[in-house]
Amino acid sequence: MIIKNSPVLEKELKKIIDINATNMNVADMLMTAFSYTDIIDENDIKQYIKEGWDEKDAILEVLYDFFQLDSKNEENQTVMDSYILRNLKCLNPKDYLSNPYVKAIGQTGKNKKYALRYINYYPYQLFAFDDIKIDGYQENSQIGYFKQKFSYLALTEGNNIWMSLNPNEIETMKPFIDKGKGNVLVLGLGMGYVPYMLAIKDFVKSITIIEKDQNIIDLFNDLIWPKFANKEKIKIIKDDAVLYAKKQKEATYDYIFADLWHEPEDGLSLFVELKKINPTIDCWLNDSMYALLRRCMVTLIEETLNGSKEEDYRFSKTYTDKVINTFYAKTKNLLIEKKEDLDNLLKDGSLLSLLI
Repeated sequence: MIIKNSPVLEKELKKIIDINATNMNVADMLMTAFSYTDIIDENDIKQYIKEGWDEKDAILEVLYDFFQLDSKNEENQTVMDSYILRNLKCLNPKDYLSNPYVKAIGQTGKNKKYALRYINYYPYQLFAFDDIKIDGYQENSQIGYFKQKFSYLALTEGNNIWMSLNPNEIETMKPFIDKGKGNVLVLGLGMGYVPYMLAIKDFVKSITIIEKDQNIIDLFNDLIWPKFANKEKIKIIKDDAVLYAKKQKEATYDYIFADLWHEPEDGLSLFVELKKINPTIDCWLNDSMYALLRRCMVTLIEETLNGSKEEDYRFSKTYTDKVINTFYAKTKNLLIEKKEDLDNLLKDGSLLSLLI
């Protein structure tokens, strides 16, 4: 990558690199916060409110203490306000308990090594309730909480949650369910949430589900399938989803949706592979996937400014290393002269085109 020496461009590059660093730091902070159930004590929040605090400000004050940040520091205030406070939302349990799938399935059970059971969010426990939203280059995690205990169905293997129907799943699936029409291919069965919601749509004629894990298929058939509406629309095929997708002609299905990962980091390679097979395949956590690719490109830009050499991009220990190395190979002769060049390079479509 050849970056022109320009004061205007230099300022823009610094801004993007700084935002990228903050994005990653805040993501790490939130990952830590989401992994604890007891950061925020319900009684503490009630006491703050009695003293005249706004509820969200009270939660933020607890987070300042948890992260051991100085709440009087202006830089800390800017990050906490713009990344956390503005994205913090109190959720209404009725919005999720009234979901058609939740109302229809609502039972527990066990099959071999998998179990269908309820998991709890405790009052004021924080969690990601939707995919990230991008504002310029800032990644905004959508942070939710309930004021009372909230229970949701989960598919577990031992103590590990394989898949769950928490608010995040319901919110992040909405755009794809809305787009489903005609003959639909769903890659990955999970708890059958997307197929159920597609099956109750008049504009969906059929749903073909590809799942390679027989244990998941058996549990679904035993505990979930009996409660399904519009069963006649649905067919399950035991197969590897990626291999099946490779065999399909483009006109076979009107809509294809893939959900084969637990989180963006473990799904990025599959996301890229599926897009290579068919760019029209919609993938769960789509925005987060592109955000990860953008982080890789900004990392490459920063390394280029710091004088990295071609030999630095020969080997890959991780998949993100591979992405950065590929970006390097594809852009090493690319000239960045102005802000528009940079913005075009960092667009979703541009990033993906360099990999497929």
